[in-house]
Amino acid sequence: MRILVIRVGRVGDTVMMTPALSALLQCYPDADFTLVTSPEGKNLLKDFHPRIREIWPWNRHGIFQTHFDQKEIRRRARLNNFDKIFCFDTNKRIASLFSDLNSEFHWFKGSAILKHNAKLYLEMVASVCNCDIESFYNYLPVAEAATRLVNIELESSGIRQHDKLVMIHPTFSGYSRLGLRKRDAKIRKLWPAEYYGQLGKKLATTVLQDGTTPKILMAILPAELHYAKKIIAASGGTIQLLESQPTFARYKALIARADVMLSPDSGPMHIASSLGTRIVAFFSRKEPADCGPYMPPHLFTILRSDDPVKGISTIDVETVLNAVKLQLNASIRS
Repeated sequence: MRILVIRVGRVGDTVMMTPALSALLQCYPDADFTLVTSPEGKNLLKDFHPRIREIWPWNRHGIFQTHFDQKEIRRRARLNNFDKIFCFDTNKRIASLFSDLNSEFHWFKGSAILKHNAKLYLEMVASVCNCDIESFYNYLPVAEAATRLVNIELESSGIRQHDKLVMIHPTFSGYSRLGLRKRDAKIRKLWPAEYYGQLGKKLATTVLQDGTTPKILMAILPAELHYAKKIIAASGGTIQLLESQPTFARYKALIARADVMLSPDSGPMHIASSLGTRIVAFFSRKEPADCGPYMPPHLFTILRSDDPVKGISTIDVETVLNAVKLQLNASIRS
């Protein structure tokens, strides 16, 4: 049997599809799978499972590239004669490329019920398979080689394997120093740099239940360095910065090494959920019930502000500090 699975979106969209992908692999143990996803999704999922034979990237940035990829994916889908197609993308234009093929077609069209996207995808798989499926959470694999290299890299920065580590991701997809069109996203997702700095200073003097103090780290893309350096300056050097260009393999290994990830609603938050890393996440004017971390509830804390003008900047440093400390101490006890 050959099965095509479609989800073209950003990092978080891809991660929220992984429970359904795990369920499909369980429901059809003899099937080979092909995925249609974004270039970022291809990098995230390339080592997901050996029965995923091909991943076809669809780059939807740029008119020419979008048209070329769409045409090529349509051509390949016609040639491959899939037995079943699962489309987890609600975009009608995307679904229409596959709905008229000679295949059993299943399309997630969205839901009026407030429920997590990952759960809704799982329910669709269960209804098609007509069987009980295990309770899957977000999942991504981490390469052993990447883990070894990250451990060496962190050791060289003074972070040992037994140190408790807080990883901060302060920005969001599409962040730009000058981007005015992202103003609303900045209100909802950009916690002030001076607040991160104060938090770093407080965490650096925090004594955890095992008698240690945590280390704090940021791994930042070049386009985000301006904001990161403001945070470092405000922290008095208590937050360490890794400036090198990350790969997904390295970035996953870094997040997996962290004990707690502090982040707004973002792709890295979803990656952390897929790796079992504890999370403290900022939310504003979006429902974590449908797009928050999809992982065991005790592993994450949501800090929320729906202030239409100030957004998450209304969340004070002490509130964030207490949430991070609770998750760090819980990691010691577990």
